[in-house]
Amino acid sequence: MKRLLALIPFLALTACVYVQDSHTRNKGTEISQNQVAKVEPGKTTKEWILTNLGTPDRIHAEKDGLDVYEYVAERTEKSESKFFLLFSVESDKTVSKKITRVVMKNGIVDSITTTEG
Repeated sequence: MKRLLALIPFLALTACVYVQDSHTRNKGTEISQNQVAKVEPGKTTKEWILTNLGTPDRIHAEKDGLDVYEYVAERTEKSESKFFLLFSVESDKTVSKKITRVVMKNGIVDSITTTEG
């Protein structure tokens, strides 16, 4: 019984030593389903895309003359666990990722797709 009573102060101290903190961060441009529905392949222009969806997060040209605009929305969670005066552990985890891909040919939208992961 005396041993158990002797451990109580140490157990109380360990509760003060550990701290955990987490933050969620949104990065990139998220395109809503409503915005995607307004795009008409074969009719919607590059200018309309840039005006209404904004500047893409990534742009690249394909070999067959197609331009690809990608809008990438990513949500990450960063957590940090600290053990006072001993060490700390950090971790970054991608919680969700959504990519809206607009393919254009000669300045006109050829296709638009959205993938989530």
